Amino acid sequence: MKSLKILSMLAFMLLTLVGCSKDDGSKSDTPNPEPGPSGTLEGLEKEWQLVSVNGTANEFGVYISFEHGLFSIYQQVYTLDYKYFDGEYTVDGTTISGEYYDAGEWKCTYTGGISEDGNTLTLKSNETNPVTCVYKACEIPQQIKDEALSGTRGVEVTPFL
Repeated sequence: MKSLKILSMLAFMLLTLVGCSKDDGSKSDTPNPEPGPSGTLEGLEKEWQLVSVNGTANEFGVYISFEHGLFSIYQQVYTLDYKYFDGEYTVDGTTISGEYYDAGEWKCTYTGGISEDGNTLTLKSNETNPVTCVYKACEIPQQIKDEALSGTRGVEVTPFL
């Protein structure tokens, strides 16, 4: 069983490295919608599930909840179990930034918007090699919340944002 977990982690890491390759211009089956015409983050306060990174369907689990200036992240990235992070965020027009309670600031700020129907959040990292992440509105499964909150806090794992 332990060797199966190790093989799964290795396979995931390999997929992650392949996912970081340069865009070859080919079309993806996963839509990568642009922010709605309003170009704002109005309607951000809900729960979201990551569905694609740079136009490619993701192979790991990331859920984010935004509410009253607070965020919670439940992530299964570089680990077999969901980990929990939380903190505060601020929105300035189309830019969002945040700080974890126990893991420092987000790696960068993000620019984005919410689709006209309010069901898609697109965030583009403001860094040298920008990454575009698309999230869909959802309800975070209670099982994932319970798993993330029952374990140790995610300080030994790098937060997604």
